[in-house]
Amino acid sequence: MEMNSVKVYFSGDSNAKPILEKVSKYTQQAQAMNLPYWVFVHESNPIGIIAMGKEPIQLYAPPGTPMALIRLIDPSLPEEVIKEFAAEAMKLATKNSVEYALATFRDRDITAINKFKESGFKEFDDCYRMVCQLDKEYVPSSELEFIRVQKEEMRQFIEIARKFLQGSPDITLSIALQHMLELPDEFLNFYYSQEKFYFANKNQQPVGIIDFNPNRGLISNVGVDPQQRGKGYGKQIMLFALSQLKASSCKQAYLRVHIKNIPAISLYESLGFSKAERYKTLIWTRKERMRKERK
Repeated sequence: MEMNSVKVYFSGDSNAKPILEKVSKYTQQAQAMNLPYWVFVHESNPIGIIAMGKEPIQLYAPPGTPMALIRLIDPSLPEEVIKEFAAEAMKLATKNSVEYALATFRDRDITAINKFKESGFKEFDDCYRMVCQLDKEYVPSSELEFIRVQKEEMRQFIEIARKFLQGSPDITLSIALQHMLELPDEFLNFYYSQEKFYFANKNQQPVGIIDFNPNRGLISNVGVDPQQRGKGYGKQIMLFALSQLKASSCKQAYLRVHIKNIPAISLYESLGFSKAERYKTLIWTRKERMRKERK
């Protein structure tokens, strides 16, 4: 497939192997999830990738919803090339009947962000990636008891997590937790196999939750009961997670946090985290496009 200045290669095309190998580090998620994807190339230089599938992938829509993930590889390309990539990627997504598409950029990639907005995208998430070097001991107090969540308790964990994460400006998290409750057991079981989930109890009652991936050093969610905040429980829960990650031989821990979640950012910085990068996620939805077309 060719456009005015851009060639498009499909992952299922055996003739595209040299190009696919060139972008392999950008397609790991798509390959791991067995998603078909297309690589856009300008004068032998990869521009970006679009992968398509059905939820649950990002959990921003109910299971079974067709969606797309877009990755811009080279934001330094000329504006007209980025604009063409955005427009043609969305033509391909629309042809495949996706309900929504996500594109994530570093916040300094202003030109790319603006070109995607011109193609019908709008801002959906704005977050920091924070990193902590695990080069010291992390010892939580004995005030809290950390109880490993059992597989059959996952729906209970999600319900409690939704309550304990209230008040966060991170709408993507609340959306994902809502749709997680709609997942069939086999997907929850897979999620359970990838991370460790804990209740943080005081007097045998949960006052907080935490889940993390000990293989990747990723802290996915940490929350405290809104009625129990201001007592230092968040710090103790984080110390527990960091101690577990270090015991799992992780050299560093990382997490994402919404830029407006100032209390959480302050807590993470007090524990040694620093802001490594800021990312903006844009979203395009078929519903919004249809609404504009009706005007």
